[in-house]
Amino acid sequence: MAGTALSGGIALWVLLGYAINAPGMWRPVSDLPPTHPYTALCLLILSVALLPGKSTGLPRAVARVAVVVALCLVAIRLLVPLTGNTLFSALTPFAGTLESQRQATGKGIAMPLNVALTLLLLCLGDIARRMRYWLVSQLLATAALAMLFVAFTGYLGGLLIFKGAMAPFTVAGITSLALALLLATSRRSFMRALTARSEPGRLARRLLGSTTLILAVGVWLVAKRLHNPGMQLPSDGVLLIYQSAFIIGLIWVVVTIGTVRADGVDRLRGIAERLTQRAADRDALTGLLTRNKMMHMRRSATPAAVSCASELLIDLDGFRAVNEAFGTEEGDRVLVEVATRLRSVASGHPVGRIGGDEFAIYCADLTADEAEELGHAVRQALARPYAVRGRSFRLAASVGTAHAKETDGANLAQAADQAMYVAKARGGNQAVTFENAMHDLRKQEVELEQDLHQALINDGELWLAFQPVVRVADRQIVAVESLARWRHPRLGAIPPDRFILLAERKGLIAALGRKLLGLAVDQAAAWEQASPGQWPVINLNVSPAQFAAGDVVAELLALLAQQGLPPARFCIEVTEGVFADGNAVAALERARRHGFKVAMDDFGVGYSTLSQLPRMPLTSLKLDRSFIVNAGESEGDAAVFSSIVQLAHALKLLVVAEGVETQAQFDLAASCDCDAIQGYFIARPMAPADFDRWTRDALERPSSSTAAASSAAAPSCA
Repeated sequence: MAGTALSGGIALWVLLGYAINAPGMWRPVSDLPPTHPYTALCLLILSVALLPGKSTGLPRAVARVAVVVALCLVAIRLLVPLTGNTLFSALTPFAGTLESQRQATGKGIAMPLNVALTLLLLCLGDIARRMRYWLVSQLLATAALAMLFVAFTGYLGGLLIFKGAMAPFTVAGITSLALALLLATSRRSFMRALTARSEPGRLARRLLGSTTLILAVGVWLVAKRLHNPGMQLPSDGVLLIYQSAFIIGLIWVVVTIGTVRADGVDRLRGIAERLTQRAADRDALTGLLTRNKMMHMRRSATPAAVSCASELLIDLDGFRAVNEAFGTEEGDRVLVEVATRLRSVASGHPVGRIGGDEFAIYCADLTADEAEELGHAVRQALARPYAVRGRSFRLAASVGTAHAKETDGANLAQAADQAMYVAKARGGNQAVTFENAMHDLRKQEVELEQDLHQALINDGELWLAFQPVVRVADRQIVAVESLARWRHPRLGAIPPDRFILLAERKGLIAALGRKLLGLAVDQAAAWEQASPGQWPVINLNVSPAQFAAGDVVAELLALLAQQGLPPARFCIEVTEGVFADGNAVAALERARRHGFKVAMDDFGVGYSTLSQLPRMPLTSLKLDRSFIVNAGESEGDAAVFSSIVQLAHALKLLVVAEGVETQAQFDLAASCDCDAIQGYFIARPMAPADFDRWTRDALERPSSSTAAASSAAAPSCA
C-alpha cells in the first residue's frame, strides 16, 4: 500500500509539473535527467492497478483495465524507434511543453528504452499475479529491480552508456512499484520465506540488503578509478557493471534457495509445535480443552476473576455399560454428543474433558446461584436420550458445583470434585453444590483409605466377629458366619458398611477378602486344635470382585491345605449378583466338587429369579430379613415366604431366615418350616473368645424351651 501510494504520488507530481510547465517538478536537479510524462503516466496507472482491492474498494475490472492501458503505453514506446522520438512525443498531451523544453535547452526529453523495458516487466508481473502465477510475478519484479541496479550503479560510476538513463523520480517510482508487486505476493513462493518473521527470513533480509549495498558501493569505487596500486582494475567498466549485477543475482538466488529451504523446515517445526500444543490443549476426540489446559486457565486467572469463579465437574453415570454393550466406537460417538450438549449449555464458558467420562466447565463470571442453575441445566441436558445403533439410550450424570465464595479459599476444582463425589454417593443423576462439610468428609475418606491399606498389612486391626446360625427345631448351632470388623488405632471401631463400601470403591475389596479368608482359616485351625471335629461350619463371605480378581477357590484350598482342614467344614456365602457372572458360577461349581458348601446370601433383593435356582450350585438359601419382617405384617407376605421355603426344600436346599430379632419372628420361621435362623434374637456377632463362652452356655441350656415359646398373636404360615 505504501509503495503504490509513493509511486502514484511521484507520478502525479511529475504530471502536474508538465501541466503547469514547471521544469523543477520533473527535473529536481538540473544535472540529473528528467522524467518523461509517459513514464509518469505509466507509473500512475500501475499504482492504481496494484492498489489492494479489499482496502480501497477498487473493482477488479478497473485494475485490469489500468494494467492493459499501461501495457499499451509501454508497447507504443517500444514500437517507436529511438530516432522517432518526435512522433512519440507528439502523441502525448504534453507535446507543447516537451517542444518548448527542447527549444530552450537544445535537448529533447525522451523516455529511455530501459525504462520502457522495466515498466513492461512490471506490467507483465502484475498480469502474472492476477493469473496466480506467483513465482513468475516475483521473478519479473526482481528482474525490474535488477535493471534498476544496473542503471543506478552505472550512473554512480559515471559510465556514459548509463549516464542519464533513468531520472531520480523514475528510479524511485519504479522501485516502489517493484517492491509493492513483491509484497503483494509476500505470502506465496520464495517471497513467503524472505518476508517471514522467522530467523531464516530475518537473516536472509540482512544478507541480501548488505550484499547489494556493498556491491553497489564497490562498483562505484572501482568505476571511479580510485588510486589503489594493489588492485588490478578491468579496462571495461560496462562489463564490470554487468558482472556485478550477475554476482548480486547469484547471491540472491543462493540466499533465496537456502532461505526457502530453511524457512520450510522452520515452518514444519512450527506446525509440529502447534500440533503438539493443540494436542496438549485440545482433546483429540471431542475437541474440548484438556485437563492441563483447564489447570492453566485457572492458574492464569486474575485475583479478581478467581474471587467470583465457579467450576462444574460432570461424571457420566453408567457410561462403562455403553462401551461394554456396544463397543468403544459407539461410546466415542456418545462422548462427542455429550461434548456438543455441554458446549451448548455452557454458553461460551470453557468446557474441558478431564478424564474418560469426566468433564468440567469453568465459569469466571457467574454467581453462586447461577452456577447452581447451570449445574441443574447440565444434568437435564445430559439426561436426554442418545441414539445408539438406532435405539434410544439414556445416560445420567452426577454434577458437582463449586463457587469461590463458598469454598473458603479451598481449591475450586477439588471442591467441585468433592461435590460430584457426593452426588454419585447419593445414587447419581444429581447436581450437588459444594458445602464446607464435604471437604472434611472427603478428607476423612482419603485418610481412611490410606489407613485401610495399612490395616491390610498390619496384624491386629482387622478381625472377625462370629454370629451363630441355629437350627429352629432345637436351637443347636449348625453354622457360624464370619463378619469383618476393623479396630482403627485412632478412630476406634469402623462400621463394616463404611470400610467395605470404601474397599469396593477403591479396588481394595479383593485384598480385603483374601485377608479375611486367612483370618477365618486361622480361627478354624485354632478351634480344631482346641476341640477336634467339634467346631461348626464357618460361613465365608466372598464378594463378586474377588472372583473377578483371581481364583478364590484355589486360594482357599491352599489356605486349608496349610492348616490341614477339610473343605466340607466351610460354606462360601455369595450374593445373588455373583450368579450373573459365568466365571464366578464356574468357580462355585468347582468349589462344590471340592466339598465346599455354597449359600446364597440376602436372597430376594438382587438379580436372581426362582426359575434360576435349580441351575445354581447351592446347598443353602439365606432369605433376606425383609421376608421375615413383611411376613409378620400381612398374610399375603407370609404366604410368599412359605412358598419360597417350600420351593427351596423341593430343591433340597437348607433354608435360613436372616434378621430374626423377636420371638414372634422366630415362631413365624418355625411355622413356615425354616431349617435355621440367624439374627439378634439368637445372638449378636461376637469376638472369638465371646463366641466360645456363648457356645458353652448354649450347650447348658435345655433345647426344649424353643417349642414352648409360641406367641398366640403371631401370624402363621399354616
